[in-house]
Amino acid sequence: MSSSRTAAPEPTEWTRGPVADLFSSYVATAALSAAQQLGILDQLAEHGEAPFGNGGDERLDDGVIRSIHRTLHWANVVEVKNDELVIPGALFDAAYAARGYVYWLVKGCGELFSTAPDVTWTKRRTGTFYHRDMRAVALGSRLIGEEEVEPLFDRVLADPPVEKVADLGCGSGQRLIRILGNHPGARGVGVDISHASVQLATESVDEAGLTDRITVLQGDVLALEPRPEFADVDTVTCVFMGHDFWPHDSCVRTLRRLRTAFPAAKRLFICDVVRTTELPGPDTTIFTLGFEAIHALMGDYLPTYDQWHKAFEESGWECRSVQPSTTPPNGYLFELTPRAGE
Repeated sequence: MSSSRTAAPEPTEWTRGPVADLFSSYVATAALSAAQQLGILDQLAEHGEAPFGNGGDERLDDGVIRSIHRTLHWANVVEVKNDELVIPGALFDAAYAARGYVYWLVKGCGELFSTAPDVTWTKRRTGTFYHRDMRAVALGSRLIGEEEVEPLFDRVLADPPVEKVADLGCGSGQRLIRILGNHPGARGVGVDISHASVQLATESVDEAGLTDRITVLQGDVLALEPRPEFADVDTVTCVFMGHDFWPHDSCVRTLRRLRTAFPAAKRLFICDVVRTTELPGPDTTIFTLGFEAIHALMGDYLPTYDQWHKAFEESGWECRSVQPSTTPPNGYLFELTPRAGE
């Protein structure tokens, strides 16, 4: 009887090449994430060089830092010169631009990816069955949004200027801080369900000297009720967490509840990444696989572009404008206003 199984490839066919690169790329993303948190990438971006190793900083293990540098040398992110100096490599600029995505992936979501086989079993998908580093998710998301999304917000919020803004899923708090910097007379309130994010945002607001103008609250955006801090909010923003509203019926309820929680709101801005409908291939953009995979692991539904519009229609919000973003890919900024009489 003949077998349909092909003969195993020789080791020389898979210990080097595309499959081996998958393995090494995993190590490289971990090194890139560590280099981001340790400030190595910023040092190279600012000064153009760094010592190979810890440079005499005994707080950092020299062997580990050298390993990070060697791994990034393999990835062409840095170049190690004479075992003494590290300089930016051929891919440094691109890697630096993508550092927020990598930090979100590795530091923010790495534990959940590593436990994927365990959380796949349906009997284990109850209660709190996974963990993410939400401080890292917040910091990574901030870096992701800085290039395009945040400047886009600056433009759309300029006219008419905001008087009081609520940021739902406020993360690190940097968006509120920047908005109030652009609108000197404005006030703000941030809401986040994560204790780590609330702590980070509170620290950021304090460092910015804005504790008298910004209030940070811990709360579930999906279940907000009216409260004094919300009564005079005229603008509501929600960035990179709108998919948490879903599935459809939950999203419609949440959007309706926001009208009640923020009775004076004239505009609601939702910026989020939508689910792709085609199979991934050679042209799949950064973030797409990771974003969709991590939310599948968490059991979160990701809506498509058309599904968002259906939810807006049913929840009493009118979509006044839509602006796409290229970073993050498949992102859209929806500008909504309450539909009169509803």
